[in-house]
Amino acid sequence: MKKWRAVFLMVCVACLLCACQKETDVDTNTVIIDKKGQITEAIVEEFNQPYYDLDELKSNIEGQVASYNTQSGNEEAVSLDKIELTEQTVHVNITFADYNAYTGFNEKELFAGTVADAYSAGYEFPQMKQTDGTAISQADVLELGEKHAVILEEQQQVKVPGKITHISEGVSLVDDKTAVNLNEGQKAFIIYE
Repeated sequence: MKKWRAVFLMVCVACLLCACQKETDVDTNTVIIDKKGQITEAIVEEFNQPYYDLDELKSNIEGQVASYNTQSGNEEAVSLDKIELTEQTVHVNITFADYNAYTGFNEKELFAGTVADAYSAGYEFPQMKQTDGTAISQADVLELGEKHAVILEEQQQVKVPGKITHISEGVSLVDDKTAVNLNEGQKAFIIYE
């Protein structure tokens, strides 16, 4: 009976630890797409030079955010959610109302919507492959119109709220909801459920 209680207690503690970790708690630069289309850019960089100043960095980012929001006419387009220093690594989370705000603020292309929306916006999907490596044609991608897509040109990690089903050349899977664009400047296409 005591063994059962101990096992139950360990399971409860493990569940609590997993529940406390947020989607934005990452160890590498990551673009995180949520179910509503809101985007968080989690930046993780070394911050180990004596002349680095966290308050100055925060002030600089807040100034850029305020300037962009004023220019865009939407005071909620971009927000600085977190900036903290842990063990000579700075963690910055910036949230964007949608992919247009991300693209405008960062001056780097990003699309997040359905496959059909991507086609309507003028994107042409390359030949894709399923996560098991099976190639599908561009015509077959059209059949995936209601699935979600992320298209980006930055070399970085992407987390999505559903299971990734298809990726383009130059994209590597980390897990079923996370992928990495391996090639800077080359558009990465990710389709998920």
